[in-house]
Amino acid sequence: MRIEKNPLRAQGLFIASCFVMSFSSCATDQLVQPSGNGGGNPILFTSARDGDFNIFMMESNGSAPVRLTADTAVDQSADWFPDGRGLEIAFMSDRDGDFEIYDMYVGGRRRLLQLTDNEKRDGFPRWSPDASKILFTSNRDGDFELYVMDADGSNPTRLTFNAGEDIGGAWSPDGSRIAFASVRGGDREIYLMRPDGTDIVRLTNNTVFEGGRLAWSPDGSRIAFHARANRNTDIYVIDADGRNEMRLTDDPAVDQYPNWSPDGLRIAFTTDRDGDGEIYSMSPDGTGLVRMTTSVGFDALDSWRP
Repeated sequence: MRIEKNPLRAQGLFIASCFVMSFSSCATDQLVQPSGNGGGNPILFTSARDGDFNIFMMESNGSAPVRLTADTAVDQSADWFPDGRGLEIAFMSDRDGDFEIYDMYVGGRRRLLQLTDNEKRDGFPRWSPDASKILFTSNRDGDFELYVMDADGSNPTRLTFNAGEDIGGAWSPDGSRIAFASVRGGDREIYLMRPDGTDIVRLTNNTVFEGGRLAWSPDGSRIAFHARANRNTDIYVIDADGRNEMRLTDDPAVDQYPNWSPDGLRIAFTTDRDGDGEIYSMSPDGTGLVRMTTSVGFDALDSWRP
């Protein structure tokens, strides 16, 4: 493994390390490309099917899984670079002892860039639609709040200031709003704010424990999320103005982490209804349920490539 130091570290501007890695333990050093046989855009997911939690890619129909990371640490919660063409991802990992955010190019000889470096937990990165910023969750200042940083890891800025946790941040498709879950009114509810943290608007107001990782529909009209009601965790959707909340799944299992397909015709999610974590997809009205993964290890949905 050859290590190249980020030049910004020497300038005292940015604490990070840039690794150009051969990943000898990975399946290949050749360019990783989706097979194109799945009929749609590929999906990133986290899996323990090989013993450790690593990032994988599969076709949109669940076929041709390929492992992208190979580390004994926990690698999880990956997000595609938003241009819909490249093979660059952001993800969280505890490979340096605590959870940090990394940016990785997964084609050819892998490039891995550590974007954050502190003693607390940074995670759940989400690229802005124009790829200039990365939204993430951190407890570096005490409780979990939402932050944003430049795509190279510089200029981290805290967006939320709340005694309760703020998590699950997701950019609207046009980049004008951020949806998130917050415990600031007694229950965990869904809120919207501008990318600078201003103009916070509450979307939900009930006793259901709502939140988790939020996902906007491609046209920006609806938001998918998971919520716990009557001891059941299921997938819901709500209009972006807070109207027409609808429950999509109704199963004793835990259904969580929804994500829309780029064409808006499917919602994929993680569920343990078959005994361990697997990925399923359904139509936006909750019908047409299809199982996408069948591994023995835990599989968790991360993101569908734009």
